[in-house]
Amino acid sequence: MIGNIRKLLAASLPLLASFALVLSATPAAMAQGKTLTVRFYDDPAGFDPANIFRIENENIAFNIFSGLTSYDGVTGEIVPDLATSWETSDNKTWTFKLREGVTFHKDYGDFTAADVIYSFNRIKDPATASPYAAELAGIVSMEAPDPYTLVIELDAPNGNFLHTVANYHQGQIVSQKAIEEAGDQVRWQPIGTGPYYLESIDVSSQIVLKRHEGYYKGPAPIETIVFNIIKDEATATIALRNGEVDLVMRSNQEENLTTLKAEGFTMNAVMNYAVVVGVLNPEFEPFANPLVRKAMAHAVDYVSITQAISPSLTQPHSSMLLPWMDVYTDDIPKYEYDPEKAKALLAEAGYPDGFTFKNLGTSAQGVTELQQFQIDFLSQVGINMEMELVDTPTFNQRRNAGEFDMASRLLPAVNPDMILFSYLHPDNMVPNGLNGARYDNPEVTALLEGARAEPDKDKAFEMYKQVQQIVAEEAVYLATYSNNVFWPGKPEVTGVHINYLAQVNFYDVDITE
Repeated sequence: MIGNIRKLLAASLPLLASFALVLSATPAAMAQGKTLTVRFYDDPAGFDPANIFRIENENIAFNIFSGLTSYDGVTGEIVPDLATSWETSDNKTWTFKLREGVTFHKDYGDFTAADVIYSFNRIKDPATASPYAAELAGIVSMEAPDPYTLVIELDAPNGNFLHTVANYHQGQIVSQKAIEEAGDQVRWQPIGTGPYYLESIDVSSQIVLKRHEGYYKGPAPIETIVFNIIKDEATATIALRNGEVDLVMRSNQEENLTTLKAEGFTMNAVMNYAVVVGVLNPEFEPFANPLVRKAMAHAVDYVSITQAISPSLTQPHSSMLLPWMDVYTDDIPKYEYDPEKAKALLAEAGYPDGFTFKNLGTSAQGVTELQQFQIDFLSQVGINMEMELVDTPTFNQRRNAGEFDMASRLLPAVNPDMILFSYLHPDNMVPNGLNGARYDNPEVTALLEGARAEPDKDKAFEMYKQVQQIVAEEAVYLATYSNNVFWPGKPEVTGVHINYLAQVNFYDVDITE
């Protein structure tokens, strides 16, 4: 009898071991049913990587799509994503080994090199009208010796190419079949390979993401993420305090942050992540004159404004780049608050009595407290700034097309080269890119292209330094202040790491008991 029992136990051990392995291999089983509710702060504008814009939409896309590379949520370092490894001997020919076993959402098939080639060609195609086309313009050829090897040839060396193909804008990989089936609804039907897929969307109230059970890293800890659209900051704060949301995507009012911090909510944050610049259209005659642009810079006291409105959220800043970027230099012309100098520059430029211009903004935001201060300071030197408020989709369309006198833009980036090329290279001039100032200086263009191709970091730095000095001297863009980003949340919501693109990888987020 005992012998039979021993035989039965021996026969059962492999089954028990297999069962234990299954349990250990499916951590998502422990997370079944977890739902995270997040405040989303504006009308969604779609999630097609070819033309996506605005940080709130990019946060959704970052979790739906993948790139050949991505950014570590804590350090910001380049890490493998759809590519497991890469090699180059000259920064011109790049060979990527791709990850096998990766699947697109909703049974759209396996990921291969063909998907990368399609995605990049789609961005480059003029018919797509992508504002990020110039980012990939240097690609001469793409070949796939096998489904999981990709060789990309560039027209010139580019030491920053791993940033170009990262999980951001043009680097996000799509499914050709999904794009073709979606047709003109592609921005509302995103299909990627990331940790979450779009289950449903009501553009006026809610976005729902579900975890991708076939994600190559394994299912995410949280099964469902519900983004409730709450535009009003005070309402969002109340929703967090009442438990109606677990996490607030971007809280940007000082008093709300003070309240939530005092009540013990976690103040997830990233500091100094991006610069807000004023974009002046030179087709509006006064702004074609650098003396006027300098007068605008001297006329507004951003030190006092940021301290008065939001000392936790903003700080005055005089450069397009951030101090944590490796090519940043502080050795540039700066424009301290000096209204008398502003008046003298206006008179020298032929505008002793000032002028009137329109600043494009969104009706959703209204006239902000910052803009009220700008209006007041500019009026003191004779410049009349009128706000032109339009709905968010119109604002985005007109800003991308360059249809404004003045507009503001914030371009988060880990790669400083992307900011400089986006704002300063003539290939990126609106409507083909983000160069809303329509800047075209052959000397700066040559320096940018030389720095990107230069393998010696010290030599490259000197070229980037010259670029920053020239554009500051010409006051091409008006650097105003840099932003800090806060995502207040319940203490039990963990793993909210905001990167320098102001994005959160929700694969890292969990809800603890």
